[in-house]
Amino acid sequence: MEHKKLMKEAARYKKWFEGYTLNPFAYDINGRKYHYVLYHGNKTSDFKGYAIISLDGGPKSEYREAIFPLKMMSAASANIFEVVGPRSKVLPEYFKGVIDTVETYFSDDPTMREGNQLLKEIMDLQVRFNSIYHEYESYYDHHILVKREITDQDIDDTFTVLAKLDLLQFKQGLMLEKLDNQFSDFFQKIMKERKVLSNQSRQFIKGMQSSKDSLEQGLAGFTYERDIMHLPEAEQIEKKKEYMIKAAEKFIQDREKHLRGPAAL
Repeated sequence: MEHKKLMKEAARYKKWFEGYTLNPFAYDINGRKYHYVLYHGNKTSDFKGYAIISLDGGPKSEYREAIFPLKMMSAASANIFEVVGPRSKVLPEYFKGVIDTVETYFSDDPTMREGNQLLKEIMDLQVRFNSIYHEYESYYDHHILVKREITDQDIDDTFTVLAKLDLLQFKQGLMLEKLDNQFSDFFQKIMKERKVLSNQSRQFIKGMQSSKDSLEQGLAGFTYERDIMHLPEAEQIEKKKEYMIKAAEKFIQDREKHLRGPAAL
């Protein structure tokens, strides 16, 4: 019943031919629940506007106060699931097949062994990446979506996870770049062992080789991460969180003109 009422309230601020999506969680201010609504075209990526709604009739100041926590949580969690999350489909087993092949058939080649050690380090980062991602996915499904309400701690935890995943992805990118630059024939040599290399491992190698351009473009975007990589890991995470939160705040301010409903100026 509450969901139907919220959808009806959200519909008040939609424009002709627009669709709208209600976020699955609320933010509490003084005992009143506030919700985030996205207005869009046929696809949710076709952004048209957004609104903060409530069934509790709070003052305008509370609608305004709810903008940042709701929008930041929405953006950060979407980034985790839609942008960073797909990388979690890269399983450690994909690396393991290549690593085992090198250890078995190139044990007398010092260059191949050195490249293999680097690949092991990349795999270890992937294990960490997948663990953090799946832990957050479980937390979101069994905590956020069950209570259907977020706290400031939930927002902080979400930004912490996003920072960790981004930094791991950056470190992997640097190692892959090094592997490609210093051991340029590493994968070519392995691919010649067709009789022992599994089809899964061959496809994995082909995928890595075909993504060189996107790797370079991706690393080019990690300018802030390069600036803080000399710091201890825990400090990197905190710096990265601060950077993302400031960027999110500016993004929200820039989209003020798209805000509808009681929170709009």
